[in-house]
Amino acid sequence: MSVYELFIGFRYLKSKKSQGVVSSNTLLSIFIVFLGVFILIVVLSVMNGFQAAIKDKILDVDSHVTIQSMYGQTEGSGLRGYEPLLAKIRDVDDVRSAEPYIMSQGLFRYGTNISPVMVRGVGRGGVIPPDVGKFIVKDIERFDKQGARDLSEKVVSDFFNSRSVFIGQEMALNYNILIGDYIELIVPKGTLAVKTGITPGMERFRVIGFFKTEYYDFDTKLVILSLPQAQRLFEVGDTVTGIGVKINDVMYRMNNVAEKINALLDYRYLVMTAEEKNRNLFYALQLEKLIMMIILFLVIISAGFTIMGTLVMVVMEKRKAVGILKSMGAKPNSIMVIFILEGFFIGIIGSFIGVVCGIAAALNLDAIIRWVENSINAVVGGIYGMFDLGFFTRINLVPSHVYYIEGIPTEVKPELVVFIAVIAVFLCTVAAIFPAWNASRMQPVETIRYE
Repeated sequence: MSVYELFIGFRYLKSKKSQGVVSSNTLLSIFIVFLGVFILIVVLSVMNGFQAAIKDKILDVDSHVTIQSMYGQTEGSGLRGYEPLLAKIRDVDDVRSAEPYIMSQGLFRYGTNISPVMVRGVGRGGVIPPDVGKFIVKDIERFDKQGARDLSEKVVSDFFNSRSVFIGQEMALNYNILIGDYIELIVPKGTLAVKTGITPGMERFRVIGFFKTEYYDFDTKLVILSLPQAQRLFEVGDTVTGIGVKINDVMYRMNNVAEKINALLDYRYLVMTAEEKNRNLFYALQLEKLIMMIILFLVIISAGFTIMGTLVMVVMEKRKAVGILKSMGAKPNSIMVIFILEGFFIGIIGSFIGVVCGIAAALNLDAIIRWVENSINAVVGGIYGMFDLGFFTRINLVPSHVYYIEGIPTEVKPELVVFIAVIAVFLCTVAAIFPAWNASRMQPVETIRYE
């Protein structure tokens, strides 16, 4: 590729009538490439942000790694003799904490309302785990220097020494439950037996506080009580469902730590990461992102067809120039390179503008959405007031009671941005091959004869 090929390829982007202005066809091609890259970056950044936000909320409450007994290994499904296991697991590198827990399904009843819930027993020795305590939103006395919330001694004492529970704030709002009210839990008692099966049991518990994790399933369907109270409720003795492990580096070390624990325990227990436990949710999010990426890449492919049509018209427009170049000794390969470079330049310019605008929009999307909301509400509210149409309810483009996330989380991944830009430039360059090949086959005499 020589300098004159670069010069002529860039020159052909401009209009024939006004060599200082880019032609309208070229502008249209650049705009479509820009639009495809821009939308891809913004949409995928939002989807990455939502996926990361949901994952963080699950990992904040649930364990990063869980250890349970293998099915059929012991009678029932509980884990006995877990103290030696706790000592081993806590010695593993990157393990922040390891605590036994009980987790089982049950029914919740308050007044005439009955609903399925998950019952979770946590905490031993009169200490509420910090990963649970930080979500308690009622009876908070103060914050320490690290930002952790300290519960009053009375609440902690009631949590371990009486039939008391924490429920989600959303659950309390849904059923109009106040602190001090009593709820009933219906759960399977004891272990599964061949002859008798499992006997259901029902007990009353007093609500002593609410928690808010900002994850809808937890805040509406999770009931937390102390581990001793849960063992007594389910009548399982000194048995737990499993051991929950929190690690320091969730993003990069979770699978590694899980494998270390599995090897340390001689692969005799069921060791699962949070991603494996919630694989259906994360798989659905990944599949949704993949489908959206494919759909939006079709926009860039449509830009490729636009570029192809633009270059076909440019070839017809430049027939005389191509004939002159060939008569001056330009080789067919040089002619082909000139028109391929035109498609390449369109891809570069459109991708660059799309990347810059896409990143800027993704990083400031929440402020942009708020501005659009305020503008719409101002206009519609003014219309309501002008024509006396009655009471106006503000419009929320991202209602928190539907998405259950404050604002719009976004996460711009540099590698994904580079991938989108490279693919866009590649598709634009490929789209220019056929018109360029057609131009390279032109005969000099035939192209000049009728000009």
